[in-house]
Amino acid sequence: MKKKILILGTIFSILVMSLGIIFLYAHKKQIAQKEKQEKIILATKKKYNFFMENTLSKNKNNDDTIAIFNNIITESNKNSSIDFDNFATTNLNVPLINNNIDIILQTIESETEKYQINLLDFSKKDIKSSIKTNDDEATILSLYDQNNFIKNLDEEKTKRNTYLESLNALKEDLTFLRNNKDYTVKDDVYICKNDEIVTKLQEFSEKYHISLNVQKQVETKNDKAVIVDNGVPILCYHGILDVPWGQANLFVKTNDFEEQMKYLNESGYTPIFASEIANAKQYKKPIIITFDDGYKDVYTNAFPILKKYNIKANIYIISGWINGDVYMSTADLKEMASSPLIEVGSHTVSHKALATLGESQIEEEVKNSQENLQEVTGQKVDVIAYPTGSFDDRVINITKKYYKYGLSTIKGKENPEKLNTYSLRRIYVYRNLPLTSFKNLF
Repeated sequence: MKKKILILGTIFSILVMSLGIIFLYAHKKQIAQKEKQEKIILATKKKYNFFMENTLSKNKNNDDTIAIFNNIITESNKNSSIDFDNFATTNLNVPLINNNIDIILQTIESETEKYQINLLDFSKKDIKSSIKTNDDEATILSLYDQNNFIKNLDEEKTKRNTYLESLNALKEDLTFLRNNKDYTVKDDVYICKNDEIVTKLQEFSEKYHISLNVQKQVETKNDKAVIVDNGVPILCYHGILDVPWGQANLFVKTNDFEEQMKYLNESGYTPIFASEIANAKQYKKPIIITFDDGYKDVYTNAFPILKKYNIKANIYIISGWINGDVYMSTADLKEMASSPLIEVGSHTVSHKALATLGESQIEEEVKNSQENLQEVTGQKVDVIAYPTGSFDDRVINITKKYYKYGLSTIKGKENPEKLNTYSLRRIYVYRNLPLTSFKNLF
């Protein structure tokens, strides 16, 4: 019996030892596999670190994953260049005649190819099929999923699609002008044979935020074309700032603004207030300078220049935004209002598009703004500029109760003997406008 127990004990001990050896071997193997996997993960992270840092890899080595990641980086870097307003401003700063239009159309074609939507087809399926056996799949897929460009891919596709649609619309408009024989350009003046092309060019100017001096051709007794003088120019500025924010086109550079004011001063123009427009005919070359919104930079950058050249100007203030981050303070406004060179007008309380509001809201915007500004400045406020140029018959009828004049954003000049009293036309002055083009605006 003892011998039997001894044998069983020996067998059990051998079994336990065997199991221990097997377990130890399995454990060591597991550790080795884990260490091997960790090395693969580290090597994978190191290999594709360029993607985390958003820098292109130069070490392609026929690696499909690197190629896909490089393409993602390339397309994400393109995204910061998508700015249609900037594209239009940059490319439409030349006379819109045949050769120039052809060059712009070629540029649009190149831009369209550069931003095709199909260049954004980066699927996880493509990534999986590109992974080499010596790379860690989970790590690569994680890098892909964590990439901000990939996270916002749908949004990026929408942005790019909108950009392409805008480019296509510009292409169609330019093609129309390219094929049109009813206008010529001379010294930056667009001389039009009929009202239809006048309207088309004015619409083009407003749509793409560029300044075109569009005038209609008339015939003299000698059958020579001359330009019709359309009246008093009312120039519309917003900000005067070298480093813009928001809609860059609205911020004229300080040096450019000074050049423009110096030109007016030296060329015999007489700047008058908007409230004086009915008497403009007594001046040989009357002009009206206006600033919408009441930005701080108008006080810091434009006001000193206006004083330097003794130029009158009108500032249209959003009364509810006084003391805002980028707007004039109460002290700024009071100082400007006390100057004989400045006339203060209303730009409503909160810059809402008036034609979209109910009548009671319209009245609150125009009435309260006038009262607030008169309280701050101690002066009568007789002129209003409609925010975004939005007005209709209701807006005009309510405006008449409080103001003598209303300014629109309709392009054109004003005839003092036949004023559009509550829809005075203006001419936008945009950023990067050459002085030669500025001279031909009016």
